[in-house]
Amino acid sequence: MRKKEKRNYKKLFLKKFLIALLFSLFIVSAVDASDMTSTNFIIRDPIIGTGGSYSTSTNFKMFGSGETLFTDAISSTSFLGHFGFLYYPYVVVGTLTATPVGTQVDLSWGASTAGQGWSVSGYKTGIASVSGGPYTYTSVGNVTDYSYTELAPGNYCFVVQTLDSLGYVIGISNESCATVLPVITFDLDTSVADAETGTPYSVALGIITTTDTRVSGSTDSINMIIAESDTNAAGGMAVTVRNTNGANGLVSTAVPADNIGSADGAIADGTENYGLCVISVTQTLGTLSKASPYDTGTCAADSETNDIQGLTTAGENIVSSTAPLSDGRAQVAVNAAISGITVAHADYTDTLTFVATATF
Repeated sequence: MRKKEKRNYKKLFLKKFLIALLFSLFIVSAVDASDMTSTNFIIRDPIIGTGGSYSTSTNFKMFGSGETLFTDAISSTSFLGHFGFLYYPYVVVGTLTATPVGTQVDLSWGASTAGQGWSVSGYKTGIASVSGGPYTYTSVGNVTDYSYTELAPGNYCFVVQTLDSLGYVIGISNESCATVLPVITFDLDTSVADAETGTPYSVALGIITTTDTRVSGSTDSINMIIAESDTNAAGGMAVTVRNTNGANGLVSTAVPADNIGSADGAIADGTENYGLCVISVTQTLGTLSKASPYDTGTCAADSETNDIQGLTTAGENIVSSTAPLSDGRAQVAVNAAISGITVAHADYTDTLTFVATATF
């Protein structure tokens, strides 16, 4: 009887052992990680846990887990995956504001703060032509403001990414959108003359004799007219100049003493005329060009080869661009000479009107 009981006991023990073994295998199988797969990549056994959420899209599948005690990372050449609660950063991002100013948009945002061992190393700003992106990102460093310049007219939306010490994105701001309107800015700078005479936009040539030809200057510091312009117009812009004392022509004693006419061509000592000459043009974006016939001549002082062009009351085109322009700058000189019959007068004056027109 005892031998039989021992045999039954052994059978019962073996049965319990097999049940326990099968149950253990079942549990191990149940908590085994699921692969993350899509058309473009697969992640093998990313996590160990009890199962949880599942999400999917056209190009991505993600299996979640309720187990947060395990922390690790998996990586490949083009992909890095983190899991476990220690890999989820604590970060508070600041509010982003986008403000349009002429042809640019100024961004400003509050500094991000991070916790749980994370730190903020810098930011990336993103720009898109539609709300929600896709965005084109630019690393701007550890700053809280940035400007997008030379923007064409239209609507733009922006976001700011917060980066950790390794350059990974740990936070993203709100989206802020702004509208850049068609704009043109134009200014005449004759600051040296203003300081000397107190009269805005005045160019003084000084005393002219019949034996010299006087030019208003060849550098910024010698009473030069500097025309400065910016525009985001797709078709660029043009600058015209007109006078108030009539069409081109020489001055005679029958004409009022303050009415100097002008004629196209070379100016020479002893001839009574005046005109304009565009010395140079510069820009940082786009192309600013001298308009014919103001695109020839040296505009050199005291030279009979000064190729100047006269003005009319209808206006003459002096510089132009055919595309958006930034920091356009034209140096314009005024040349004049008198003859032996020019009526004596303290000052000979004319009013020049510069008009900048953009093609939107």
